[in-house]
Amino acid sequence: MKYQQLRPLFPKITRGTIIQTGVRIYLVKKIEPIVDNLTAAEQKRLKLIQQIQEMYQSGISIREITRRFQINRQTTKKYLNGNPLILCRSNKRSNLDQHKDFIIKCLADGKTQSETARIIKKLGCDCGEGNIRQYIRSIATQYQLEVKKYVSSSHDTTRTKQRKTDYITRKGIFQYLWLNGELTIEHHEYLWNKYNILQEIEKCIREFREIFRSKKMPLLYLFIEHYKNSSVKELASFANGLEKDISAVENAVASDLSNAFVEGTNSKVKMVKRTMYGRCGRKLLAAKLMYSPA
Repeated sequence: MKYQQLRPLFPKITRGTIIQTGVRIYLVKKIEPIVDNLTAAEQKRLKLIQQIQEMYQSGISIREITRRFQINRQTTKKYLNGNPLILCRSNKRSNLDQHKDFIIKCLADGKTQSETARIIKKLGCDCGEGNIRQYIRSIATQYQLEVKKYVSSSHDTTRTKQRKTDYITRKGIFQYLWLNGELTIEHHEYLWNKYNILQEIEKCIREFREIFRSKKMPLLYLFIEHYKNSSVKELASFANGLEKDISAVENAVASDLSNAFVEGTNSKVKMVKRTMYGRCGRKLLAAKLMYSPA
């Protein structure tokens, strides 16, 4: 006996459930689970399917339904019959769905977004850390979980109870170093103790600014000699570049004059040239730049 012959005998059972009649065992289709945690898109699709089925049962034609909802005719036919809770389900599933329970547990335990992403990556997930963090944010939004980004003082239990999330952006650190921006004492102590490189970078910036403020040549030579052998390769490269072009740097320190006006004019000329998109000859460029009095 085939599945089509079995179905009238067992109307509530579908392919996937095991039925034993006499001696033979028949394998039929598994009942698809119905879960209430629908996404926003699936909830919207559910309302659409319910409206389509109600209109079709009331006698409205498929052509009229298609015209009213502005959807494809094949899509309308697909939504006419069947359980709306099953039809509204999206077949697209992420590879990270298998780690959903583990992600929820990590967030509940207080792990940060980056820590959770690194753990998922070590488990063998082939997704990038950026995609994993985006998935973690979507899970946190769906289940209304708080995600920690950066904790300034993990040892202070009283502070963490009052303020669960305390973070600072990389832009805030740059503004403190270059533009004398504000930085709290807790953030400064935590960052400068954890990342020793920040101490050397801050010291380098302060010393370099002092050279131009005081206009003392010996400070320039001491600066180059000290930082060209620095363990931070970016600072060493900067100091070696100053030594290679030492004459220009000496003039910049000793003199208040600058070639900024000339460089600014050159930039304007180049900008005009680029706006011509390759159609600019010498005569046309001169006509566009030179001012001829009336």
